[in-house]
Amino acid sequence: MPMPATPDKKELIAKISSYINDESCADFNSLACQLFAYQFEHIPLARAYFEKCGVSPGSLERFTAIPPIGLNIFKRYELFDESSCLKTFRTSGTSGKGRGSSCFAADDLELMRLAILVNAKATLFADQQKTRFMMLVPSPLDAPDIIMAHGMAQIAEEWATEPAFYAISKGAFLGPEAVAYLQKCIADQAPVTIIGGSFGFVNFIDKVAPDLGSLPLPLGSRVLDAGGFKGRSRELTRADFLTMMADFFHLPAEQCLNLYGLTELGSQFYSRGHDAKKPPHWTRVRICHPLTLEEVADGGEGIALLYDLTNVARPLAILTDDLGRRLGSGFEISGRASGSAPRGCSLSLEEIR
Repeated sequence: MPMPATPDKKELIAKISSYINDESCADFNSLACQLFAYQFEHIPLARAYFEKCGVSPGSLERFTAIPPIGLNIFKRYELFDESSCLKTFRTSGTSGKGRGSSCFAADDLELMRLAILVNAKATLFADQQKTRFMMLVPSPLDAPDIIMAHGMAQIAEEWATEPAFYAISKGAFLGPEAVAYLQKCIADQAPVTIIGGSFGFVNFIDKVAPDLGSLPLPLGSRVLDAGGFKGRSRELTRADFLTMMADFFHLPAEQCLNLYGLTELGSQFYSRGHDAKKPPHWTRVRICHPLTLEEVADGGEGIALLYDLTNVARPLAILTDDLGRRLGSGFEISGRASGSAPRGCSLSLEEIR
């Protein structure tokens, strides 16, 4: 089969941007195959791996045949096209197993921003209501290489009614100031969005609940946590966490969202309350057997394999070290594969007392 013409990066980003804005304007498989052809041509280390796997743009018919790159590879090699890297995000590396990194050129950052805002509009702000913001994550100034800090700041810029309040500054937790900020929101009856690492919420509530009892947030408030609890000093189920949000903030489960993302990806995956995560239409998630990479049956558990069209300059197919469960057209993350390091954002926030 002859090699198809390789699209240039500008053309690809334009097509993917249009697809993010309007799912009907293109086909995921076609875009993924075009993106693979670009990465085959412009990411030399990835091409060597693809060739070893016997897959080339000329032989690829379905995106599921793209050989995925394991997260451990990002800790050893730079997988990036020939673009000029403007920003590098890094994993935490707190386990001593090394820090993975992901480079973004200016056009990659713009594409990621589009994906972040379109996704947030459809999920976190599906009601289209702007709110105040309190952040249980560092600001991008304090944590310039943490991708969650970068993305959440962009959401706040788009959806906040006033500048966001950061309850973590220079590694310190501003507990009294955070309580005062929320009490002001309550007094003003101004809805507030609280964003943080999963364990950051637990630490905040553990610290202030003995004195306050609860802080019933105004109608229209919501929380977004990320990172989970596996491998932490204290583990909570999702049901436990939602009960904590109901008891302390008086928030119903449908106003509590969870975010799953990776430093190596430009997109994120949301779930609401007890529901499964639904991949945005410019991504695909397959829960696969760890040895064969065959997709498991509905309800089965395996390794999460992610495909993200916003990964133009970096490999679009990522084999994670997260255990997931396939749930119809959605999925849930159920833990980490044996020997994996705890996920960074929640771990770093656990250390802030």
